[in-house]
Amino acid sequence: MSVQSKRLIRFGIALENRHNLRIEEVMRLGVLRDGVQLLTTEIRLPILGQVIPRIEIELSNGVFRKKLTARVNSDSPFMFDGEALIATINGVTEHVPCRQFIDQDRAPTGMYNFGMTRKNGARSFVFDHHVYCCYSCDYCFKENEWEVMAIRGGGSTDYQSNFQECLSYIERNGHNFNSLYDIVWLCTGSIKDEAKELERHAALARRLREAGYAHDIYLSQVVPPSVRNDRVRRIEYLTQLREAGVTRFNTGVEIVGTEVRRKYIRGFKGTYVFSDYLPVFADAVDVFGPFRAGSCLLTGIEPSDSTIAGLKALAELSVVPAPTVFTPFVTKQLAIPFCFDLDELLDAHARFHALIKRHKLPVFSGVFSLA
Repeated sequence: MSVQSKRLIRFGIALENRHNLRIEEVMRLGVLRDGVQLLTTEIRLPILGQVIPRIEIELSNGVFRKKLTARVNSDSPFMFDGEALIATINGVTEHVPCRQFIDQDRAPTGMYNFGMTRKNGARSFVFDHHVYCCYSCDYCFKENEWEVMAIRGGGSTDYQSNFQECLSYIERNGHNFNSLYDIVWLCTGSIKDEAKELERHAALARRLREAGYAHDIYLSQVVPPSVRNDRVRRIEYLTQLREAGVTRFNTGVEIVGTEVRRKYIRGFKGTYVFSDYLPVFADAVDVFGPFRAGSCLLTGIEPSDSTIAGLKALAELSVVPAPTVFTPFVTKQLAIPFCFDLDELLDAHARFHALIKRHKLPVFSGVFSLA
């Protein structure tokens, strides 16, 4: 018996919900949860401080084609030999065609790439001038971004300088954005200076519009203190963003359950409970329109029933929910357990798709997505 065959037997898994999903989706979600074992010596990864080595891979089998980012984990039951993902499920050895995805512009090392100005997949671009978030929640992967950029010699701690570089990037390249990108994200770690944060977001959006960009501008930030309980101020704040050119307001809920939020969320953001977000989202929908507000929820950091309940509440407000499978980027995140097994993750995936269908949600599947 070959070494590979012995590994497949040793790491075999049993799934009750296997029959409900196509094998490619089972493999994708399994890799997001557990990472991937490498069965090839052809892949070389950089070692960067506390960052967990990972590869971007693309599953492709007929009509199914999805990319994902996979941490390297020698204990994962899912194995990659350079051409296929392989796993023994319910006694059957499954193979799904798969290749490492390397984008010379965005991810030349094969790892998910961060940076202040970056392509973010097909027809999407990100400005990320706050390379670190002041709240530093335990699950956040901004620390990965900070460390990788610092090692590579980018991502100054001078946020004003970073912001100016983003403006300069628009001056140099903004005239091409309309033909290249359907979405531009202003996706940053938040700062405590609320006025400065609003000023920078609005300035970037205005500069993009002045350069001729006519498509969507999505903003992602922590809900600032002044708008939490003041609806007049909240509407004013959101309206300022819309008038500057922003077309969608996003803020990450991440965790629904109050006790789990207290455990992992830091600073002012940690004082929010799930119900605090609902009037914010309702007003964002009033200002920007249905499906023009959005939020990320983490799948696997709390019981799946909590996550699904949160997704349902957001969908009923015409908010676009983006559940992300919790996967560690830095070693400290390994201390946070994925709190349910793959069977429950497959079930959560199916339940979310039922919500998508029921509410006609415009949800896409990203490299960490539950969808």
